[in-house]
Amino acid sequence: MAVLYVREQGASIQKSGERLIVTKNGARLLEMPLIHIENVSVVGNVQVTTQALHIMMERGIDVSYFSHSGKYLGHTAAESSKNIFLRLEQYEYYLNEEKRLSMAKVIVKNKICNQIAMLKRHRWQGSDYNWKKDVQQMEKYLSTLDAKETANEVLGIEGICSNIYFGAFGNMLKCDFSFQGRNRRPPKDPVNALISLAYTFLTKEVSNALDAESFEVYFGFLHGIRYGRKSLALDIVEEFRQPVADRMVIFLLNKRILGKYDFELPEDGSVTLNEEGFRKFCSEYEKWMNGKNAATDGNSYRTIIHSQTAKLKRAIMRGEQYEPYCMGNHVCG
Repeated sequence: MAVLYVREQGASIQKSGERLIVTKNGARLLEMPLIHIENVSVVGNVQVTTQALHIMMERGIDVSYFSHSGKYLGHTAAESSKNIFLRLEQYEYYLNEEKRLSMAKVIVKNKICNQIAMLKRHRWQGSDYNWKKDVQQMEKYLSTLDAKETANEVLGIEGICSNIYFGAFGNMLKCDFSFQGRNRRPPKDPVNALISLAYTFLTKEVSNALDAESFEVYFGFLHGIRYGRKSLALDIVEEFRQPVADRMVIFLLNKRILGKYDFELPEDGSVTLNEEGFRKFCSEYEKWMNGKNAATDGNSYRTIIHSQTAKLKRAIMRGEQYEPYCMGNHVCG
């Protein structure tokens, strides 16, 4: 099963029997049997006909929508069973400040552990960067987490450790681009453009998985309630940023799969992938998400994301503590 990405501006996705076809100005650009499609991702000015939407809903094929720059806008999904009992338990969990704070600490502790694991597992041979000092600082802040009494204090520790981590991130890159830390909305350099796009795709994956389990994605535990923000999706994304997105970005740049000719550098300072760069990214992203390797104990990351959302569902329904996904064999608890 494949994810179909359509970014050809002005194109149209139509139904033809048991197939989807992509056309532009009367020319047929692509044709794919529905049975081979798991998800359709539409980027920018691409039209989807009502007939195509209907048959995709009937076959359980979600359609995800992105802006031209890669911002995730939302998705269309078939009507599915809505577990109101799960949502009631989720609301009760959210309203219990002690439980919510405990969950927030679990999420942040796991994220910091994954960041530390990234630094420890990187091959630093030949580098004079003192990554061990960064690890020591992060471990010191991590040790203070349990004593924090508010979500804002927990987020403060997360922010400090993320700044330290991204200070080291650029030293893991061996490519034509420099990286001086995170910037976004819009990203101002190719590395940040890739990180933001990888996080966007990851958020889409997690949102779809949570929706399939009937969660209320707007109720998070670490990220507070904000109009239009899928806070629960952002919570679960935290455990996958390093193992999925950050590792993939390092791989794409250090292996020279993406380079300077794959980016657009407009005068307004925002940086995005060009058409060919985006095509490469989507292709590599699918390989990364569906691949099975030693780092995932033989499972694909897409499978693991669905497994984790199912685990979260069981934890909430049974009143148990949720265990996020940890990189490798290190202990996050």
